[in-house]
Amino acid sequence: MAIIYDFFETPNPTGEGDKTYHPRVVSVGGVSTDELAKEIQEACTLTRADVKAVLVSLADKLAQHLSYGRKVHLEGIGYMGVSLQCSKKICNKEDMKRAPVMFKNITFRVDEELKVKMRRAKMERASVGSHSAQISEEGIDEKLAEHFASNPVITRIQFQNLCHLCTSTAYRHIRRLLEEGKLQNVSTPHNPIYMPCEGWYGK
Repeated sequence: MAIIYDFFETPNPTGEGDKTYHPRVVSVGGVSTDELAKEIQEACTLTRADVKAVLVSLADKLAQHLSYGRKVHLEGIGYMGVSLQCSKKICNKEDMKRAPVMFKNITFRVDEELKVKMRRAKMERASVGSHSAQISEEGIDEKLAEHFASNPVITRIQFQNLCHLCTSTAYRHIRRLLEEGKLQNVSTPHNPIYMPCEGWYGK
């Protein structure tokens, strides 16, 4: 297998000069903990349950040590740490005394060993364009009508593939369709599944 990519226009806030383009990975889905556990089981003597237990325990231990302010090194993967933020601007030492400091994000610096492995990865241009400019809002409505003619629901990944959109553009159009009352989420916020609202897409 290869990394699927396409070229996207580079944002140019000034609007001056020629357009430029940059390559970006085209999402083809993700890998779950269960899938990783199964693959690791096939590559060693551990059972799938053992591997999953280790991965779950690893997540717990990462949170524990990061919450102590420690940097964690996963050999062959990278270094993890914590970044902080303040809820207001700090201008002097007096501000520092009263400044509420909170967690911002987990930082990650990849190991050189993993970079070397990734440099061997094959690259393949996407056979179908991934740019949102290639399909209009009317075109999206037509594709959804065709989809719902034989399917009761659609997921974000299905929508993305149906309309040949990158992930961020797919999310943007889904938000628009929800706001316009064309789609409704019939599942949870973290695992959305969409159905057409009454009066749309043949429903």
